Amino acid sequence: MTSGLRKSINIVLLGGLAMASQALADTVTTNSSLDAPVVQTCPASFFDVSLMANARQCQQFDDSLPASLVYFTKHTPKDVIAYYQNAYPQFVAKPPVNHRTMLAAIDDSVRIVVSPDNMGTQVDVLIISKP
Repeated sequence: MTSGLRKSINIVLLGGLAMASQALADTVTTNSSLDAPVVQTCPASFFDVSLMANARQCQQFDDSLPASLVYFTKHTPKDVIAYYQNAYPQFVAKPPVNHRTMLAAIDDSVRIVVSPDNMGTQVDVLIISKP
């Protein structure tokens, strides 16, 4: 390959990389403007459903029904399930799917999904109607 051809190929490649970088920069700028849930201090309860005492990294997704809140706890999924079954005997555990266990109120007004998450558990609380 001649040095002139190599030089032309390098110029084309560098031009393509510059265009790709610009395209990615535009994508990042556009995506960063999307609304993301805000992590807030965890309340003691959410629509009359208690959160575990060490709940953290709470993200509330709606103030009106149906509403949901997600939080993290250092407790194991087994401990979280036991906590909710003891506090709310009307919550029935469904068989796990992909290591996630759903607890649902008998009247289906509340659903709680318990998922293993690294060194603890993610808890999703969905309030469909007033419990």
